[in-house]
Amino acid sequence: MILDDPRLVGAGSGVPTAGDVDAVVAGGALSGLAGGYLSLAYTPAWTENMTGGLGWIAIALVIFATWNPLPLLGGAYLFGAVDSLGFRAQLLGVQTSSILLRMLPYLFTLAVLFLISVLRRQTGVPAALTRPYFREE
Repeated sequence: MILDDPRLVGAGSGVPTAGDVDAVVAGGALSGLAGGYLSLAYTPAWTENMTGGLGWIAIALVIFATWNPLPLLGGAYLFGAVDSLGFRAQLLGVQTSSILLRMLPYLFTLAVLFLISVLRRQTGVPAALTRPYFREE
């Protein structure tokens, strides 16, 4: 995997392949769709602190999925279900603080990260994730 050895990035011709370009375009398009959904549907008006820490949940989701895209889809549905649980509880008439219900996704995220750190020895983190890459000429 390229992230295990950053020298592999510059080992080729230095010209990005069509797959590289497609991946960047797809990532940008999905990020734009997510931002549009967040500002137009999830929160139907521009508000201060609109994301409310959802980026940290996204990072936790990547760790939860052990850097694999297929478990990431299942994890995204799981985290989304926990997020919607607060709304469902209010509809069912559960008498509890609305602040506690809004905290559910974040509490679940902390619980999942704790369990992953206790139960798993290997998290699948790329070896060169925190090392800077300097291109050798």
